[in-house]
Amino acid sequence: MLSLPRSPFEILSDEHIAYQSCLNLETVGDSWGTTVTDETAIMFKFSPEIVARVLGFGLIYPPSTQGRAYLARDISACNDNSEFLAGLSYLCVMGVIRIFKSATPQLSSADSLLSESNKKLALTRDNYRCILTGAVDVASVDNGLTTAGERIRCTALGHIFSESPTGNIVGLTDAAQEKFEWATSITAVVQRFADISVVNVHSALNTFTITPDFRVLFDKLRISLRPIGHDDSNTYEVHTYPPKRNGLYGLLDRVTLTDATSGQIPLPSCRYFKAHDACAKIAYFSGAGKVMEEILQDARDLKVLAEDGGSHLLSLAISLRLRGMTLAYS
Repeated sequence: MLSLPRSPFEILSDEHIAYQSCLNLETVGDSWGTTVTDETAIMFKFSPEIVARVLGFGLIYPPSTQGRAYLARDISACNDNSEFLAGLSYLCVMGVIRIFKSATPQLSSADSLLSESNKKLALTRDNYRCILTGAVDVASVDNGLTTAGERIRCTALGHIFSESPTGNIVGLTDAAQEKFEWATSITAVVQRFADISVVNVHSALNTFTITPDFRVLFDKLRISLRPIGHDDSNTYEVHTYPPKRNGLYGLLDRVTLTDATSGQIPLPSCRYFKAHDACAKIAYFSGAGKVMEEILQDARDLKVLAEDGGSHLLSLAISLRLRGMTLAYS
């Protein structure tokens, strides 16, 4: 977790004014104290300094240019109200960052067949190689689809968005929910801040070939690809969290994605990778990623307790819910 740096924005710009609000909130520290009336709301599980850093780093590393403009406007519209700033930060975390920082999608039997088909398409487009390491897919070598000649590894199908941006966000106070009336769904939040409206999780635009170990790190926002150059560029800097671990992981500092199908299968979306990269940076630098995982784990634990059916466990679940430990999304 890093403290916010001095404002990198031009004085009197909308971004600079909004960023000053973030710096002011950061000084409150790690406890809401008397600044809020109901700390049991899930959104207050993120401390004032984390809320400030989510919003501040969100301005520095926006998922999109439009997203930065909206975020600056929304921060300033809070008029330094702690409850509203906490609610806005919560929407950014649970509405945008969460759909990147998830486990690989759980699939039904029908979806598994579709996923296997999509993996073959990604392998063909990616020349049967992991996009990060260049390692050749061992099964493709065994099946005669390509020759070895280089190191071979097992590969998997990676997803930029781990899940479709659908469903609703719960955990806001009534006042925050009323303030951000535009946040009617996860889709609305993603569209506002990432400028992405529709995502087909299993499309070629969202999938790529990667070795299983690096897929885990990518899904956990421990690795990201930051686009270099124009919006259609397919060259990326490889970033790690904590930073500068490329050598320890055996990763290059930069990779260029190439299409072995001459345009028949589109390359992964540069915009998707940019949004994933922004979320990785915000989650790590702000410290929000760790808190988000704790909230999601609490939700998973409650689900297990409820399914067990034991009265003492259900009582515990009810007790936890009364203390605000409810599902972070539905």
